[in-house]
Amino acid sequence: MKWNFPAGYSLLPADILKARAARAAELCRREGLAGLLLTFNTDVYYLAGTMQQGAVFLDQNGQTTIFMRRHQERAATESPLEVTPVKGYSQIAEALNDLLPAGSRLGLTLDVMPARECQAWEGRLPDAELVDASRPWMDLKGIKDELELEVLARCGQLTADIYGQLPEILAPGKSEAQAAGEFLALAMGRGAVSLLRARAPYMDMYGWHLVSGPEANWPSAVDAPFSGMGLWPAFPQGASLKPLKRHEPIIVDVAVCLEGYSTDQTRTYCLGQAPAPLQRAHDCLREIEAAILKRLKPGAVSGEIYQAAVDAARRLGMEEFFLGRDGHRIRFVGHGVGLELGAPPYLLAGSQEVVQAGQVYALELKMVLDQGPVGLENTVAVNAEGPPTILTPLENRLFEL
Repeated sequence: MKWNFPAGYSLLPADILKARAARAAELCRREGLAGLLLTFNTDVYYLAGTMQQGAVFLDQNGQTTIFMRRHQERAATESPLEVTPVKGYSQIAEALNDLLPAGSRLGLTLDVMPARECQAWEGRLPDAELVDASRPWMDLKGIKDELELEVLARCGQLTADIYGQLPEILAPGKSEAQAAGEFLALAMGRGAVSLLRARAPYMDMYGWHLVSGPEANWPSAVDAPFSGMGLWPAFPQGASLKPLKRHEPIIVDVAVCLEGYSTDQTRTYCLGQAPAPLQRAHDCLREIEAAILKRLKPGAVSGEIYQAAVDAARRLGMEEFFLGRDGHRIRFVGHGVGLELGAPPYLLAGSQEVVQAGQVYALELKMVLDQGPVGLENTVAVNAEGPPTILTPLENRLFEL
């Protein structure tokens, strides 16, 4: 079969994959691993440039072996690297048993690998020691390369363009779900997808978090300051059939995925004049963001940045509303984005993790008022020198329509 991909079907170049393999090999040497065995779809894509069904093995010398079960021919066209076709995972294990000396330590990403799959690999590789390499692997992916930063910047700009059309979408009487659907239609018409991938099994990520009024304060299972009503108990979060009302806060927290990468951004809207408490809360969030951006540089300590944000909220008299109410308050002001949401790095309470150049954070700044929530969220990239780069070029204001 001849594969003729259109111009917008971006393929990863070999030099990018080679650089990623070199960093992963350094990880293996540092962690005392003979290699990494990656089976999760985004991990496979990161090193292979294809998300077909299979696995990637990388040894401590940076040699990448791509095993593909389905669809091998398409994978071989998408990836600039050699693809080895296999009929099943047992055939992959046979190849690994030939490559690995007995007693080799092999790293797996157990944060996303089901127990049943892990047990199967233990049976297939009886002479290897299988260890969890999730955290060092996610730390590696948390530092974005030049291509990833370019894609995230394009994604942020596309999202800003769609947000710019929200005054034409938001209207009294229109349901939250309808407004969210119209936003998504515009984004998908520009080449985005509605799928958002998460690194946590309990998080069903979705791209239509548009909620409003006091009902938006409803908590749910997701680790967030508020979740909204949702449509049913089977999906108890996000947009509902509630109509938009004048003078209520409308939170638009719609992440967009472009070329596999997602940015995350939030803006607050109001149909008509916003009540004074909403304005005050939003002004406070802008000051908190400024306090974070001032400190977000290589060498800064994650927990200290979190505490600076909390201290700013306290100084402004808004601590009780910041990041949620008691019992539902989150303990981070920033989370990683990229191929996955809800992944390291975090700006987390008490964390001693050190900020590094190339990391990308979504600054999760929210207030929960009686009238409904107020939010301000930008995706930012940490630079080796100077202030962070804002990847979501939206106006930092409360929009009164």
